[in-house]
Amino acid sequence: MKAILEFNLPEDSQDFKLANEAADWHLVAWEVDQKLRHFLKYGHEFKSVDEALEEIRKFLHEEISDRGLQFQ
Repeated sequence: MKAILEFNLPEDSQDFKLANEAADWHLVAWEVDQKLRHFLKYGHEFKSVDEALEEIRKFLHEEISDRGLQFQ
């Protein structure tokens, strides 16, 4: 079985970019999930919910940047 994605460029360039980066976005989600799992399993030193959320947000942005991705 084959699946072929076809795009009419340049008008479909945003859809093409999204499809082309899907594996990288999947890895970002995986890494964030693993980071959260680690905090839950081994504990953390956060003093507040806001501190924890800031750390996760920072980690998310680092993962996105490391893969050359951007929010659209």
